[in-house]
Amino acid sequence: SSGINAEYGGMLGGYGSLTHSDLCSSAQFIAKLYTGLNTELALDCGAGIGRVTKGLLLNIFDRVEMIDTCQEHLDSAQEYLGEEMFARVPAQHCCGLEDFHPAPNTYDLVWMQWVIIYLSDYDFIELLARFKKSLKKDGYIIIKDNVTRTGCELDDSDSSVTRSDYQLKQIFKRAGLQVVVDSYQKNFP
Repeated sequence: SSGINAEYGGMLGGYGSLTHSDLCSSAQFIAKLYTGLNTELALDCGAGIGRVTKGLLLNIFDRVEMIDTCQEHLDSAQEYLGEEMFARVPAQHCCGLEDFHPAPNTYDLVWMQWVIIYLSDYDFIELLARFKKSLKKDGYIIIKDNVTRTGCELDDSDSSVTRSDYQLKQIFKRAGLQVVVDSYQKNFP
């Protein structure tokens, strides 16, 4: 168990009221990529019970795989998503991202939201390189996360690290990726 309630409010750490603006801004961001974006299969990293899977990805993609470190959260996804939506989740992977090795040429989109803070630079670079290989032609990796203005911030309470925009772009470069679109979400804590 992760110590986080396997329900909607628990997934956002008490910030459940932000979900509408979060999902709307995410949909607007994906819309910038829509030309040429295939919408067959996406991967939701750090999926929890499926907040982003339900509120965003299954509204765009035919199917969405989910990955999370907590089996309890993944088990709660069926009830949270409902039978019809859950039928469009072909796989749930219970493991850490650093241990996930997806098949090549699988995903049209890899969505990573609020999970990269738990990866070391090395694991993050290695994961991005694996995800790059897992993308179909014209596929994208989208990372939505908190960013510092400069340097990095370490949080001793959960061993997370928040990186700067510059640091993230260096990691992307080392993983053989290029930034196609980036933006900052306004009116968010």
